[in-house]
Amino acid sequence: MIETRCQIEGSLAQPLEDFFCELVRSPWLIFHEKAAHPPVLMGYFDSESEALDAWADLRKAFKMLPERPDIGTLEDRDWKEAYKANLHPWSYGRLHWVPDWRRAEYDVPAGAAVVYFDAGLAFGTGDHPTTRLCGQRLADFLGALPDADAVAGTSVIDAGCGSGILAISAAQLGCKKVYGFDRDPEAVEVSAENRAKNDLPENAVVFTHDGIETGLVKAGASDIVLANIISDVLCIYADNLLAAVNKGGMLALSGILASEQATVMRVFESKARAVWGGNVRVEGRVMGEWSDVALFRE
Repeated sequence: MIETRCQIEGSLAQPLEDFFCELVRSPWLIFHEKAAHPPVLMGYFDSESEALDAWADLRKAFKMLPERPDIGTLEDRDWKEAYKANLHPWSYGRLHWVPDWRRAEYDVPAGAAVVYFDAGLAFGTGDHPTTRLCGQRLADFLGALPDADAVAGTSVIDAGCGSGILAISAAQLGCKKVYGFDRDPEAVEVSAENRAKNDLPENAVVFTHDGIETGLVKAGASDIVLANIISDVLCIYADNLLAAVNKGGMLALSGILASEQATVMRVFESKARAVWGGNVRVEGRVMGEWSDVALFRE
């Protein structure tokens, strides 16, 4: 496998991520370990010629990138082991996310809701703050319900499901009607594989290959709508997302840079008053450089 690397200016990270989200299947990713370090643009290809062709295409849209990135070779074993070494279990309340290859070594507490997963080529390793923020919102909302029957009766939509972690989490926490969708067919395939890893039948979490508009229509209005998608796309589909939330329900949005949180909050609060009517409760949390926005319908 060929790996390309290139340090980039911080201001270029979000435009690049927005661009990658428009691709059905992207070989690119932005790695940003710490705020004090510059982000790194990385890509993975089968051959050097393929990597250079892809780089040339990327430079057509982003001319400020250098003419050539750093190029190296990764053995398949090295790539897989490096990927696994950087993922660790995470927990919040009853909810535990455990990489599948750590299943045997992880001691699951009594009464916990555990999700075993492998992200494969899909977005959603469980390690990103945006996924964790949505997971926290899901766990908090369900944890505030009076009993297990109320949880079982709570319907959930995972819009842009990635590897299916959030949708599967809802099922493992006790929800009986869970629907996830993604416009990337690879993501839907990986989500179904993760569902099987958790011994869930197909009807426990339904996954489909859909965009936001068609996915929300197929799912029908739900009590919880989770959307871990970039800010620009969230705002474009604000009316659709808000209309998908039942009375008494919650819309949890993530994929939002902390610097963009106030703007997204303002857009959704204004639209929620028009779509939902009445008072709207809005909250926001920040995790490092990322944030969420949660809206609660009366």
